[in-house]
Amino acid sequence: MTKQMHQVDDEENPSSAGFWHPKQKSEGTASDSGFSLKAESPARAPRSTGPSGQEEHGMGKQNPFENWRVKAPSEDKEVVLPPNSKTINTALGLIWQAISTVILAGIITATLFSLWMPSSFIPGNLGQKVADVVAEGEGVSQTEVAEGILPANFPTNKVGIVVGHLGHDSGAVCANGLTELEINSNVATYLQQKLLDAGFVVELLDEFDARLKNYEAGLLLSIHSDSCDYINDSATGFKVAAAFSQKGDQSSSRLVQCLSDRYANITGLRYHYQSVTTDMTSYHAFDEISPYTTAGIIELGFMNLDQQILTTKPDLLAEGIAEGISCYMNNEEVSQP
Repeated sequence: MTKQMHQVDDEENPSSAGFWHPKQKSEGTASDSGFSLKAESPARAPRSTGPSGQEEHGMGKQNPFENWRVKAPSEDKEVVLPPNSKTINTALGLIWQAISTVILAGIITATLFSLWMPSSFIPGNLGQKVADVVAEGEGVSQTEVAEGILPANFPTNKVGIVVGHLGHDSGAVCANGLTELEINSNVATYLQQKLLDAGFVVELLDEFDARLKNYEAGLLLSIHSDSCDYINDSATGFKVAAAFSQKGDQSSSRLVQCLSDRYANITGLRYHYQSVTTDMTSYHAFDEISPYTTAGIIELGFMNLDQQILTTKPDLLAEGIAEGISCYMNNEEVSQP
């Protein structure tokens, strides 16, 4: 038995003796001594073949090693869609059908509404309504403002004078009892008369006058006076600020130039531009009036160091303002500083 196993291991082609390649028995061969060391293989049952004609082994199964090479997938192999692809396609179809229905319903509704719409809402009447709203101050075309196009019958020759703190409070109060309201009212009264003499239409307005809403005029000017507290020796002079202009003619800057030039020349006070405050540039009336109205504010002087001229020469102060207004309204030249 041992010798027989040894000879099987020493075969020149061991693989040919494996169990899947049974070694063919040599017919009529024997050793020199007349006998073979190998035992005769028992007779084997005939091999059966499968339906395809291939030989089957063992329990009737095809040999798993005969076709061991991996075959490349066929190029024309049918693509298998995910099991839920049909459901997705169906859902998308339903969504698109719903959207189409909504769009169609909207078109039909718009058509019926157009046919039913009363004549008061047709474009011609609608344009008239918009024009009426603009005339009432409820809305303004910014394009027209920028181009300097004024509404029909706009009062370009009209000047509104807001008397600072009038109808509201006394304003600043000095230690000697002098109030800002007194100074503002005196100067405004003189100013009104001078402008009337110059041919302008003039209105005096309270600080929070109801007429300020959408106020239309060639110019609106608010008159105030500065603090009566001592700040330093430089706290003297007047200040001018204008509402930001939406017009293309640079009206705001020209108003400041006219007022500062004429007022300084006539009163002798200097332009204290360094102390212009946000209370002046963001004056409440600027947001109330019509955007076609140019507007500004002037602080006549400091009620401390400038108190003498403010109280004794209101007529001179009014003249300086009147000349500045005439410069702006008549488009006069301004001398360069």
